[in-house]
Amino acid sequence: MNQLIKIGIIIIIGWGLFFNMAFIFSFDKKYPEKCDLTAIAKVVSMKKEKQNSNCYTVKITKADRKSLKNTKIILYTTKEKNFKYGDIVQILGSFSKGDVARNYKGFSYRNYLKQSKIYGSLYGKEVKVLGHENGLVEKIYCLKDKLYQTLDQIYEENTNAFLKGILLGDSSMLDDEIKESFKQSSMSHVLAISGMHVSYVIFGVQVILDKFINSRKLKNYLILVILAFFVIITGGAPSCLRACIMSGMLFISQNFYRKNNVYASIVFTFIMLLFMNPYHIFAVGMWLSFGGTLGIILFHQFLKRFIECKFKLKSKFIKAFMEVFLVSFAAQILIVPIMIYCFNTISLTFFVSNLLIYFLVGPMLGLGYISLIVGMFFLPIGKVIAILEDFFVMILFKIAEFCSRLPFSKIYLATPDFWMIILYYVVVTSLVWLFSKKKIRFLRFILSNEIAEISQKYWRKILACITLILILFGTLKSIPQDLKIYFVDVGQR
Repeated sequence: MNQLIKIGIIIIIGWGLFFNMAFIFSFDKKYPEKCDLTAIAKVVSMKKEKQNSNCYTVKITKADRKSLKNTKIILYTTKEKNFKYGDIVQILGSFSKGDVARNYKGFSYRNYLKQSKIYGSLYGKEVKVLGHENGLVEKIYCLKDKLYQTLDQIYEENTNAFLKGILLGDSSMLDDEIKESFKQSSMSHVLAISGMHVSYVIFGVQVILDKFINSRKLKNYLILVILAFFVIITGGAPSCLRACIMSGMLFISQNFYRKNNVYASIVFTFIMLLFMNPYHIFAVGMWLSFGGTLGIILFHQFLKRFIECKFKLKSKFIKAFMEVFLVSFAAQILIVPIMIYCFNTISLTFFVSNLLIYFLVGPMLGLGYISLIVGMFFLPIGKVIAILEDFFVMILFKIAEFCSRLPFSKIYLATPDFWMIILYYVVVTSLVWLFSKKKIRFLRFILSNEIAEISQKYWRKILACITLILILFGTLKSIPQDLKIYFVDVGQR
């Protein structure tokens, strides 16, 4: 019976994913490039302020173009128009799809919108409110609006924009120079809601629940509810969804007294993300999130055991720093090819930045959420807490600036051929397979020098794999650091 249920679930998910992908990938044929549009839509985002307009995501419920019904689009209005999540609006305007990349490796706004299941932009000529829905999600977004207002009241501009990113998942207002310094110092993961943020949130919630609730099952179910709330309040980016779904599966398995299989969890989460939106497969953030997580799972314990047995570390302080380094290094193993292919850069100073911020991020996130919650009810106390939070954020900015200026913090490399990336992952996978085979006892060989326990053929394979990785990196061509290319794009193809 259990097997039939599993097969049924797989078939349902498979068909659902196939239907969803077929629907989404019919985008270019289904929707017009440009047209005038009259529609009734529901506002499904908070306001984003542009220089000369306000911007909202809306879901069309009725339209004179039937192909656009039940789709999400970006609505641009004049600065005077202010809407809330859940408002029902009538729109008359000009619809257009997003721009495509006209040059090699250029930015495709159209593909960027697809990753959020958004199908184009609508410049509203006439927009008026017809009514307002007031369901559970609308109330959550009303709370989110109050959180935004609280941040505006207790923090200065730069800190405010930064905290909106790491606490509420909205980094759109963060200064470009700060983003660039975080990127060059390999600290971009701090800006995006990811596994690190989710783990700190879960830890904080568990500490609070442990003081009031004894039942483990009840605590786990409450954490699942809080994770669902957290996804809604932060916007549900792929990296956040990945972390929340995998964490949720862990708590569900505990409640049903089952052992959580981390590999099954990764596969299930990957399928679920594609089921929600097949265009997530083009989101670099999703690949970095899955690659980093899988790298930690595959390599962290092996590296940790090797270091502990070879160097006999006794100091707790050194052990803590070594743990941070190994986690960072293990994550980098699988995401380096993605970084080179997508951004043409790698950093050899990632371990420095991660070591410096390891003891800072947790307290900073904790203080941020405390100041936010307390500030909603007692604004003066929230402002007092904000003084310490400002200090932490200032230190973080200084670390990002310092690390971005270190030698080898940003090495420019030419785009590798796709076959090189495939070969790299094949070689890495082979190494994992060789390390895990019990009959060759590779780890024991490294630690005890028992050469007789490993056959020559396996040792030769391991050396061949490592050599191939070195050759692959050796064939990558570096780009001069001071090279700059300027060109004018006037919209022609």
